[in-house]
Amino acid sequence: MQDRKERIYKYLTELVGINSVSCTHDEYKAGDWFAEFFRNIPYFKKHPELTGNFMIPGDAYHRSVPWALILGNSKKTVISSGHFDVVGTDNYGPLKDMAFKVGKELEEELAKRDLDAEARFDMNSGEWIWGRGVGDMKGGHCVHLALFEEYAEMADRGELPGCYMYVPVPDEESYSVGMREGAKIIRRLIEQYQLDVQLMIIPEPSNLVNGKQSLSRGTVGKIMPVVMAQGVTAHVGHCFNGISPMNFLSAIYQRTNNALEFCDSYDGEAAVPPTWQKFRDNKELYDVTIPLRAYGYFTLLHFDRTPEQIMNRLKEISMDVLKEECAKIDATYQDYKKIDKSADKDHIVYYPEVYTFEELVEKIKRTDKDGFEKYYAEVYAGIKDDIEAGRTNYPDATVTIMQKVMDYADLKQPTVLLGFAPPYYPAVNGDAVEGKENAALKAYEVVVEASKQFGREHFNEHYFMGISDGSYTAVGHPFDYNKFSKNTPCYGQLYSVDFETIEANNIPFILYGPLTKEYHQWTERTLRKSLLDELPIVTQTLIESLWK
Repeated sequence: MQDRKERIYKYLTELVGINSVSCTHDEYKAGDWFAEFFRNIPYFKKHPELTGNFMIPGDAYHRSVPWALILGNSKKTVISSGHFDVVGTDNYGPLKDMAFKVGKELEEELAKRDLDAEARFDMNSGEWIWGRGVGDMKGGHCVHLALFEEYAEMADRGELPGCYMYVPVPDEESYSVGMREGAKIIRRLIEQYQLDVQLMIIPEPSNLVNGKQSLSRGTVGKIMPVVMAQGVTAHVGHCFNGISPMNFLSAIYQRTNNALEFCDSYDGEAAVPPTWQKFRDNKELYDVTIPLRAYGYFTLLHFDRTPEQIMNRLKEISMDVLKEECAKIDATYQDYKKIDKSADKDHIVYYPEVYTFEELVEKIKRTDKDGFEKYYAEVYAGIKDDIEAGRTNYPDATVTIMQKVMDYADLKQPTVLLGFAPPYYPAVNGDAVEGKENAALKAYEVVVEASKQFGREHFNEHYFMGISDGSYTAVGHPFDYNKFSKNTPCYGQLYSVDFETIEANNIPFILYGPLTKEYHQWTERTLRKSLLDELPIVTQTLIESLWK
């Protein structure tokens, strides 16, 4: 077998060379590359039933989840996983196509560009490998692939101490359909071969902070609340006959954007506060009326908060805001009456309402179940077509469905409707997986010890803040899955999470890959020594410790 370092670099040039940008019609090619790689290993030529390439049902981009399982002398099992899609290369400018070509040509072109002082130093050092995906996360995959080959050879000789499963996935940079489907493959293999899974290793890129390399023992949760505000429309010349939904939405924005009350904390780590991604009214054409509705959505990262807790708090904030804004417009009108003799109302009175998506649907069904269900099925089918054709995305599709439901409900009072948009990433602490407590901590301790030979120090974090597929390995904090699905308008054929499978798998994990800088940027680069020398030895030591 070829030298390990040479194999890792060879695989890197091949895998990075595949333009597998997330949610494009080329992304599937990386999955096919992995499937072919597994099939060509001599072990799988003898055991073809132990590898495959699962086509994701109904996927608009024809993506797949390749998988392979090496059976060893015990049921103790290690899983390698992680994504093979990458973000786009538009930020490389005229080098956007060259970004996939690892080697001297790309580096010479990048060296001509306006690099900052740190990037210039790294370029001149010759110690870094540059290109899209070298760190996030094709580099880590190539290390695991080289080890996987070696362990398959050991299994051929009957010398492999345990089992080794590999499940690379697409789509992590977008909606994680790969890992959501991959979890089902993992469950099937665990049950079919009665595997005892010790740990999943996801070789996401590591950071260097204060001279120490990161290792993550868990992953932050991500949820996207959608807020739909409805006011009362009126001609702007008679503005006190209506109330703008922008009043409500902006007040909710002020109470939630960067609000520290939503920052979960754990052992000196804290989730960052919520950030809004969209905020606008729903008017498409100009006219001189107050808009009827306004909407927005935001990302909320969390450690232990459940969707139900988040929804309940947003309901409280929304009702407070509605009451305050309705009282405020009446108070303004009372002052206006002092300067306009034609203002003759006693008071402006509204009766505001707040609904979760589930609550509004149930309200409608109580009076018109059959009619609404027929209407909703047509709306959903139309949205499904738009998503599959790439005409919309999950958050905007959620907004459309919520608007259609509000149209059907024909509400007349100031209202806020709340829902969730995909994707949803549950938070998982790799040390808190029931029955496998402290598995991630033990792995970290092995990594620390094995890294001493390279003079490499580490620090660990309980929750990786970059969001990862680790969210679908175990259920960190059980919650009402049914209630979550009912408050997620896209849930069903468009989007789903098999929480039962995730709970059954119950796999602790770590995120540990090559030292990388500025992934997602045009200066993405991974440390050559880390990728080719350190990570292979340390990962091998960790895997073999898990089989003992």
